[in-house]
Amino acid sequence: MSNTQDVARILHSFARAARTAEMPFQQLVAYTGKYLERHAASNPDLSDLEDNTENLLAVRLIELEKEKRLTVRYDGSRIVGVDFPEYYTATIHTEYGKIHDRPQLPFPTEESLEITIPNDLVQPIDVKSDFVVWLGKEAEESPRVLRLMFPDGLKSIIATGEMLPSTLVDVAVHKIRAYLRSERNVSYIRSKLSGVFRNREAALQEMLGKILTTPDSAVQTVLQPTDFSFHFWTTLSSVLIKDLALKKEKLQEEHDCAQSAYLLGYYNVYYKGVVQRKRETEAALQMLDTRLRKPPYAYTISDIYNFTDSKGVLLTKRYGHEDINDYLTTQVRADTPDRLAAMLRVKGPDDKEYFLRKEYALKVLIEGIFDASRELADHYVESWSSDLKVDRRPREMIDDSAFERDVQSRMEEQYPLLCALCRFDLIYLCANEQKVMGEAAAEINRILDRERRAVRPMHEVLQLDRQKLADDARLLLPFWQAIPWLHSMIRLFQRMLTGHKTAGYVERRQKQKARRGKRSGATTAAGTGAVSADSAPGGEPPAAGRRAADAAIRETTMQLGARPESATRGGKPSGDSGSGGGARDGATKGGTTRRVQAQEFKRRIDELQQSYVGKDGNVDATLEELIERWNPLLDPVAKANLVEDVNSLVRDFLRRMKVGFRLIPPDRPRIQGFAEKLSQSDVFDQIRRKDALKTYLELYMLKVMGKLHDRPASHRPTARR
Repeated sequence: MSNTQDVARILHSFARAARTAEMPFQQLVAYTGKYLERHAASNPDLSDLEDNTENLLAVRLIELEKEKRLTVRYDGSRIVGVDFPEYYTATIHTEYGKIHDRPQLPFPTEESLEITIPNDLVQPIDVKSDFVVWLGKEAEESPRVLRLMFPDGLKSIIATGEMLPSTLVDVAVHKIRAYLRSERNVSYIRSKLSGVFRNREAALQEMLGKILTTPDSAVQTVLQPTDFSFHFWTTLSSVLIKDLALKKEKLQEEHDCAQSAYLLGYYNVYYKGVVQRKRETEAALQMLDTRLRKPPYAYTISDIYNFTDSKGVLLTKRYGHEDINDYLTTQVRADTPDRLAAMLRVKGPDDKEYFLRKEYALKVLIEGIFDASRELADHYVESWSSDLKVDRRPREMIDDSAFERDVQSRMEEQYPLLCALCRFDLIYLCANEQKVMGEAAAEINRILDRERRAVRPMHEVLQLDRQKLADDARLLLPFWQAIPWLHSMIRLFQRMLTGHKTAGYVERRQKQKARRGKRSGATTAAGTGAVSADSAPGGEPPAAGRRAADAAIRETTMQLGARPESATRGGKPSGDSGSGGGARDGATKGGTTRRVQAQEFKRRIDELQQSYVGKDGNVDATLEELIERWNPLLDPVAKANLVEDVNSLVRDFLRRMKVGFRLIPPDRPRIQGFAEKLSQSDVFDQIRRKDALKTYLELYMLKVMGKLHDRPASHRPTARR
């Protein structure tokens, strides 16, 4: 089946035979029939044109018109003719092909070609002022035919836009070669150039030799100039133009030589600029590459477009966005399917693309995971601690699934790059190509689940343990909130005194009501006038609820080893005046209770100290012995300073906990637990003998607590009236 290219060949054949680009349609149809008679046998694809020549030829002409290769002329709806401008360009190309083989032929003109080109197809160009501009244009931007006009009375020549990049250079060099093949001419040029290229005679002779023996190599020195070749062609063109311009009557050979000198001079300038811009672009792209190797290593395309040099000037002043895109395209293309490209392009959950060099991918990932883990851990601890202070517990604090979803969501929002890098194939290939070892290899193995060929869940990657974070959040609470029974009792007292319900209490009551169902009415407690914590201000307290709360407090207190009388007395709060005792009676009972607590506390402290030092032992002497065991410093001043630092830490800790100790006399497991927690502090990392240190901390705590209750009564806080 025929195509548009087959018909284009028929048009070229008809135009050459008729020596015109304007073809009457009927004549074209008749010529097509003759063409088919000659070529149908050798080209079976033309068979369909034989069966329906006129209609099918019209269809192909319309298709060529859509490709902007010709213009179809109509009379109404009937095709009457075709204008085929490719005839002119084809004729010009044919003529330049002849000049390449026979340089003595003149540059073509319309007169020499005996054709008349329509003015709308010709673009006049002043070589001296516009030629370099036209060299920078793309071929598709150039018109079909160019008329190049020279100064100094030189003849104009015609060429095509497709010939600008290299064909004219080739023809011009061959014409200069034809000029220099005359011994007289080459001797004259050598003598003229020798004065300019002193001490470079060998290089000058080599260039002249290239022109005479290997003109194709000489053409390359114009298209890809060096400093010497640029200087050579500039000087040669100037000499030829200056000498030939003085002649009023020029031979055709002299016209050709002067025209070639002008063309080569401007080609030389243009391609020198191209090479210079290329070098500048390469240098700027080298700066871009250097910038990509600096922290934070990963950049979006917008970041790359806004890179600046050391003076704050945008690098895009030295290269264009297209240069950046070309550079990145070559960098992200892998040489083989089983290896990563030099640069990685990853897309995060924020739909942004990030570029980073593959040698920094693991560094960015591992350091990012460390920072993200620390940031999220701090967030959860601080946030949950704030929630606990108002008796709230977020779902992610108590539910593993909710916690894992929250971690993943926060990572996608705050660390999209890390999420983009958390790909099994990416991490695996990077680790293999870089041959990571040691701690880095261990970290990679921890992140990857090689059996499932996947990255582990994000909370495992970040090493975030929900229960541990919750425990750390509780450590930030005030001491009375950290002790469950004390927290419950203080909240109860707050509600009894103020009649207000905390947010946590309201939530618990709503849950209880939902489980029990709707109950109507309120129960009035017999024989009491106190307001229950479960009633609204001014209402009657439900006695059953208060008895249940008192029982829970007593049970919790007994489990912790405290005396139930310290919290309640006879099933009533110690401050309760509901059975006729009055406020003064309550104060007296409160004072008695505090004295009993102090005596019990002192007795327990003495017992615990004896368990460490023996019945006749001395606390201070035992502490000195323990210091010698855990403090190996030889400098007495440094040794004393370290002991004082440890003692200060213990005193600060007990100062925050002293009210709790007054309410509950300590036991040995509790003291050991506090010492264990203190010994894990960062300040004790350099102390290796941790067992001796823990024993010292336990005994010193007991010593400080004993002194706390040995103070005169006048220094103790008085009961609130």
